[in-house]
Amino acid sequence: MKCPACKKALRVKNAGDMKLDVCHGGCGGIWFDQGELNRVSITSAARLHTIWQLNPGPAKLTEPRVCPRCPDQVLARKWFSDAKQVEIDQCPACGGLWLDDGEFSGIYRETKGAQVSPPGWAQAISDAAAILRPEMRGA
Repeated sequence: MKCPACKKALRVKNAGDMKLDVCHGGCGGIWFDQGELNRVSITSAARLHTIWQLNPGPAKLTEPRVCPRCPDQVLARKWFSDAKQVEIDQCPACGGLWLDDGEFSGIYRETKGAQVSPPGWAQAISDAAAILRPEMRGA
């Protein structure tokens, strides 16, 4: 599979009890097949944090992004929540989700001050961030 952002090959990486497609050695983004985010636990979220600690290259945010699972489908850019602070990419055909490097941390910051309960996967990301990145607590 090809990275939707930088077009490098995605590699399968373990994240706790999950196997995810990661742009390792490229822009650092991660592809989640439909439903995978609902399985993110604090353990897998902690592993995601370590994956995103690698020094990624730049992602192209202005070009249309093609779904790595549906090669003829362009990903739809949408806001993670009503706060409109983090944009994510989702395939309208297969429901997969692409998170660029930095969006993980943005989701943490956004859920930290949320007035409503975030989805379970976002809460797991937030909880893991609070444990692993204490400098983010003040962000």
